[in-house]
Amino acid sequence: EYHGYDASMKCLELSLERLGVDYVDMWMMHWPGPCFESRDKRQTVSSENAAAEDDPWLHAKEGMGVNEIASLRADTWRAMEDAYRRGKTRSIAVSNFTIKHLETLKETATLWPPAVNQIESHPYYPQNDLIDYCQKEGIVVQAYAALGGQDGTKAKWKALGGKLLESAPVLEASERLHKTPAQILLRWSLQRNCAIVPKTCDPDRMKENSDIFDFELSEEEMKAIANLSEGVGDGEGRLCWRTEKLRML
Repeated sequence: EYHGYDASMKCLELSLERLGVDYVDMWMMHWPGPCFESRDKRQTVSSENAAAEDDPWLHAKEGMGVNEIASLRADTWRAMEDAYRRGKTRSIAVSNFTIKHLETLKETATLWPPAVNQIESHPYYPQNDLIDYCQKEGIVVQAYAALGGQDGTKAKWKALGGKLLESAPVLEASERLHKTPAQILLRWSLQRNCAIVPKTCDPDRMKENSDIFDFELSEEEMKAIANLSEGVGDGEGRLCWRTEKLRML
């Protein structure tokens, strides 16, 4: 919601106030551009119904094309750079950025690289080229939805060949190593040099998810799990934000 220099600074100050701290460890640009629809899917927001100049929805207006979005993104990053220099954050990062987004941002950035690019990544949607690019640039890749995303319908899972937690290579590695399928998938991402952020509210699951440092998948197991993406069309393995217009920025 808060893209652009002034809006981003306002957002950070509000967050610091709410948290009761002077700085955060990391400030992340969650999307490479502003929302084109309100979070209320029944209402489309445009400049005509933006409440005021400082309305965070002001930039969700018609005419905000690719070039304008890139400029706005650069202004947001400039605010993040200044916040870093002022000690308001110890690192700055991005999320859901493609190679194109990163390359465009790099042209105007004065602080590079971002500390992290947080992206969806799992065997059905490995994003190999993006991960290779980030690692060459010195950007840590943080994989979310490492077990599969929240938008996977029954029809979608069937089209892909079944749920990742129930796939043959995952179950085979699970049996050999005496680890759960979830631990196998998390370890797969970890061995690809990705940080991982599994989501759970269950204390037992939290412990299970963290218990992945006492074993290693073999080269053959890594390859077998990676091969789950074979035959999956470009982008078809995406399981998060599949219907979200923001993914097109």
